[in-house]
Amino acid sequence: MSNYQDRNTTTSPSGTSTHPRPFTNGVYCPLTIPFKAETEEIDFDAFQTQIVRLAKARTGLVLHGTNGEAPHLSDVERSASIRAAREALDKNDLTHVPLLVGTGTGSARETIRLCKEAKEAGADYAIVIAPGYFGFAIARNRTALKEFFLEVLDNSPIPVMIYNFPGASSGIDLDSDFIIELSEHQNCFGTKLTCAGVGKGYRVSAHTQTEAYKSRHPTPFHVLPGYADYLFQALLGRSTGCITGTANIVPKTIVKLYDTCMEYLQTNDPAKLQEALALQDMVAEADWTIIKAGISGTKYAINEYVQPGLGGVPRRPLPLADDAVKAILATGLKKVLEYEKTL
Repeated sequence: MSNYQDRNTTTSPSGTSTHPRPFTNGVYCPLTIPFKAETEEIDFDAFQTQIVRLAKARTGLVLHGTNGEAPHLSDVERSASIRAAREALDKNDLTHVPLLVGTGTGSARETIRLCKEAKEAGADYAIVIAPGYFGFAIARNRTALKEFFLEVLDNSPIPVMIYNFPGASSGIDLDSDFIIELSEHQNCFGTKLTCAGVGKGYRVSAHTQTEAYKSRHPTPFHVLPGYADYLFQALLGRSTGCITGTANIVPKTIVKLYDTCMEYLQTNDPAKLQEALALQDMVAEADWTIIKAGISGTKYAINEYVQPGLGGVPRRPLPLADDAVKAILATGLKKVLEYEKTL
């Protein structure tokens, strides 16, 4: 048994067990930040429109992640966009919708500062990636990595989700043993696995879904793959949903997939199984298309297939979507876009 459960054993700094906006199971969308083509300033009108659109489609909201170009945002922009999101939700009778906000940066000290500023701006939860800049020095130093996360968990005023994305953290890949140890901390409420680690997710879910774990960690722990292309398989393995950038474009379809999968798991209805598999086939193709298209392609797809200007442009050095990416999107999203219109 890890001794991490001894830290913050009664409640997290934010009183997670009675959080006013509970973090629920389901589909979450890591929003892009729409920058204006002329100035690269944030288009807050477009941003708030997308916030409300996604929340009404029953997708959870993740700000300042990889899709949100967090490294391209100033501290002022981070706080302003959180406030804008909260304002848009509250004005549209969506006060119950929580905000999960990326706060991970190069040091524990700065990450904690961003967690505090995020809470002040209206964030309910934080998601923290491994500090990758000095990956060459700490990637193999398990103690240093644990102490980074433990210091953040001890000092963040809002509950923290562990974000495992080797591609955005100099190859640092947190294994299931590492995540399971951190899961014992009372201020740790989940993990996002953008590593396609199906077995990893299964092992973490198996640990955190036991009655013994729940008795010592009353806050529900969420295991969320960072993709939707194996959502059905993940739910079978007791994951609690997913966080997928594809929801920026077709949120209703992915929520429908989640709902259908859960109906099958609850009823064991063969017809629901076939429906879930057909939806998963379609979403897997769409998710892979968005993965290949990247952030620039995602923004182009939002502008082209959802609403002009809603996605904005990326900040340099990220490029605009080229003709090859546009062709990939036109082919790979055709089926799912047609289905989204029926919902």
